[in-house]
Amino acid sequence: MSKYRSRLQIIKDVLRVTRKGAKKTRIMYQANLSYSLLGRYLKDVLDAGLVTLGSENCYMLTGNGEEFLERCRQYEELSSRLEEQIDDVDKERMMLEEMCVRSDGPVGSPLAQKMKAVSRAASMKGVILAAGEGTRIREVTYGAFPKELLPIGNVPTIRFPIEAIKLAGVKDIMIVIAPQTKHGIIDGLQSGEKLGVNISYVVQEKNEEGITGLGPAILSARSWIGPGEDFVVACGDSIVCDFSSNNPMDCLKPLIDVHASNGAIATVLVYPTNSDPRRFGVVKFQRFSEENGVSYGELEGLIEKPSLEVAEKYKINGYHHILAGYYVFKPEIFSYIEKTKPGANNEVQITDAIELALENGEKVCAVVHARNKGNDVFPCDYWDVGIPEDYKEANKRLMDANFERLMNSGGRK
Repeated sequence: MSKYRSRLQIIKDVLRVTRKGAKKTRIMYQANLSYSLLGRYLKDVLDAGLVTLGSENCYMLTGNGEEFLERCRQYEELSSRLEEQIDDVDKERMMLEEMCVRSDGPVGSPLAQKMKAVSRAASMKGVILAAGEGTRIREVTYGAFPKELLPIGNVPTIRFPIEAIKLAGVKDIMIVIAPQTKHGIIDGLQSGEKLGVNISYVVQEKNEEGITGLGPAILSARSWIGPGEDFVVACGDSIVCDFSSNNPMDCLKPLIDVHASNGAIATVLVYPTNSDPRRFGVVKFQRFSEENGVSYGELEGLIEKPSLEVAEKYKINGYHHILAGYYVFKPEIFSYIEKTKPGANNEVQITDAIELALENGEKVCAVVHARNKGNDVFPCDYWDVGIPEDYKEANKRLMDANFERLMNSGGRK
């Protein structure tokens, strides 16, 4: 459980819990430790004189422990100031590198492509969709709060797409919320300053025709997207992780890179799976490439909730490739969403809008959420938390990782 926390961070967490006195069980849960690690760290802080064992097996913070926590606070403030300075230095370096890339240089230059992608991400905006009714997960939420606030490990679900978008270089985020659930999300996230982003909100009002789906939700942010301004869209209940990365949530840079270098109207993140694909959107590749362990390519088609027979025809390399809830769009996608007719349950599916764009000759690309080593494909992690089974699996898989610590540390383990 300490994979993403240093020894000092864990000791600080233990001391904070014992500040007003606590027994072992409370320390274990609030400090996010396994029982074996709990015993080890309790011995450390006892031996160091930072805590003492009082009556009724209650651990209490000592004066030395208070001094330790105060020095931790001073250390964190100093570290934060240094990190801000480092960020400023990195930005200046990237600007200098971009300035030295010849505009008439080779289009395929890796540096040129990288700097164009960095520049594009910095000017992008992010849209997170959190207005769904959550009917599939109602057995967990009881309809009392939005599914995007369901805890995964030690953070709410919506923090995962926020962090993924932020790590991709996008800081301005619009969250699309529903009238009945807006207060919980707004109260929890507020301006986003504490999360390192700038958050705005728009309420997706119910229309008279009762049309729903991702299409209308994305249209809700239309007035916020400027002309020629590409934007990232994420479903607020979709989690993608790549544990081969220094930061498991740093998953969207390949998506933005491919979008920036291919001039597509839409670029989608897809997940390779051998499971039943019938409840997902499934894509069919026209061309398939692999670079630096990442697979991507142009699409020939998309279909929402296909039959097994149709899905089998879309398979490539032995996998179905399902939409993972993350997209990059040009603003021209709005006109295709408006032209898309509602389907089952009166929903306007974003897959249908993208398919309409394909039929009109637009380029659409996909990036596979996996790592390639030779001919072997290693899918990264993906969960649709709006489904009870996926929610339970995500909790089980991610419970051991203190993502709050990981997020606050900027991705350093």
